[in-house]
Amino acid sequence: MLRALAMLFTILAVDASAATPEPVDCGKLPARSLERLMCRSATLAGLEQEMNRLLALATAGNQVAATPIRQQQEAWVARRAGCAKNKTQEACLRELYVSRIAAIRAASRAARGADSKGTSLGPFAFRCEGLDSPLNISYVNVPPRFAWVMIKDQGNLLVQQRSGSGARYEGNGTLFWEAQGEARWRATTGSPETVCTRASGR
Repeated sequence: MLRALAMLFTILAVDASAATPEPVDCGKLPARSLERLMCRSATLAGLEQEMNRLLALATAGNQVAATPIRQQQEAWVARRAGCAKNKTQEACLRELYVSRIAAIRAASRAARGADSKGTSLGPFAFRCEGLDSPLNISYVNVPPRFAWVMIKDQGNLLVQQRSGSGARYEGNGTLFWEAQGEARWRATTGSPETVCTRASGR
């Protein structure tokens, strides 16, 4: 089922009971290949592990609900391959993995059923002053820690920054900062920050 996703350099199998894979010599993988990059990046390996965990949960039960998730995953695998031609391969992969983790979580209740065993949370809805649509935010706590913010059909990748209090995420001028029960949102550099409140439930 996950054959298309299985990669030689996966650090941990989706099934914890599976045999530990043989160590891979990263230096022997083709230069500039995605495999070599994934092999050497703890961040990317962590993102892949979490995505595979969520996929296993999302596709293990109701097969009617699982079918669109599998189909979306096939399209995602093709987009991932395109990162090989990107000048910033790691940035390309980070965004693809974080967005896919958020999408699986949003689409599948089953994928959200074992959060204590993973590194992702959400999506959480926030209502912000001046915005007609809510922010839907998923967190992926793989160092350096990420947030994926969806507004309608627009996604934004944010990375956690140092902060005196709370959790502050930024990316390409976008800001989301949650601290002491209050959140703030800024869409672009120079635009005003607005106050947001978390909606009840998921």
